[in-house]
Amino acid sequence: MKRRSFIKKSSALGFSATLLPGTGLAGNLAQVSAVQRFRVGDFTVTALSDGFLELNSAVFPSTDDVAFQKALNDAFLDEGAYRAALNVYVVDDGTNIHLIDTGGGGMSPTVGQLSDSLKAAGYSPEQINTLLLTHLHPDHIGGAAAGGVPTFVNAELVVSGADHSFFTNADIKAQAPENVRPFFDMAGAAVDAYADKLRLIEGDAEIAPGITAMPLPGHTPGHTGYVLSSGDETLFIWGDIVHAPPLQFANPNAGIAFDVDSDAAAATRAKAFDMASADRLMVAGMHLTFPGVGHVVKSGTGYDFEPAGWQYLS
Repeated sequence: MKRRSFIKKSSALGFSATLLPGTGLAGNLAQVSAVQRFRVGDFTVTALSDGFLELNSAVFPSTDDVAFQKALNDAFLDEGAYRAALNVYVVDDGTNIHLIDTGGGGMSPTVGQLSDSLKAAGYSPEQINTLLLTHLHPDHIGGAAAGGVPTFVNAELVVSGADHSFFTNADIKAQAPENVRPFFDMAGAAVDAYADKLRLIEGDAEIAPGITAMPLPGHTPGHTGYVLSSGDETLFIWGDIVHAPPLQFANPNAGIAFDVDSDAAAATRAKAFDMASADRLMVAGMHLTFPGVGHVVKSGTGYDFEPAGWQYLS
């Protein structure tokens, strides 16, 4: 149908380019709850949004602002700062409910939505049996506790021994830049709240049937991914391998300033990209555009990300 004909016919039916009177939507820009559920074999996985973080070119030290803005423009995004998703994942195996990361809590006005998202998904904090942390940065542990009291009162907290040793070391904290020292305080407070139910892991540890930890060092010393395997289906939840998808898939060497070891982080990112693309693994990332699930595809000297489609559940 030609455009002019379409407009004419639409007008005759009473439609217009504006919202119909009385909907009230123009003054309410809130989204629906950011919850998406899908299956991985016998696992039910629910992606939850905790909000977003704004990242500008200054936090990517190997990338100048021109290259950063071009990456945003090429991805049809407004130039300026990149809004990086902050995702959390619930893994329900039918017996136990595992929560991977907790979001940023009160660290920023744009995060801290986990409680609402969890409720919208039909879960309560008391139902969480295991809290799996990818690492101890504030945007991943901020929702774990408040005022020294665990948010997930029935949960065992699982974190890598390497991250625990690093972020609870007073000497390392003293040598860190002053603006980074609060990271250590937040990490210590989170693990202390679960002191009686703390499990430190090393290497490729089995967390629960079908859930295996995968060391991904560099971003932090004990940065960890979690691999879900059920039947012939696999999901690789890779934590902070990527912070800014428009930039880092095309240029895996583009690290973020919060990498504890930038060279190791770049090497781990390249390895993760190669493994995910070669093995056609479905991946999930805490800073990939919500729900943060899809596939990595090799493209020239870099990679592309192909988001997973909506999964129709019965």
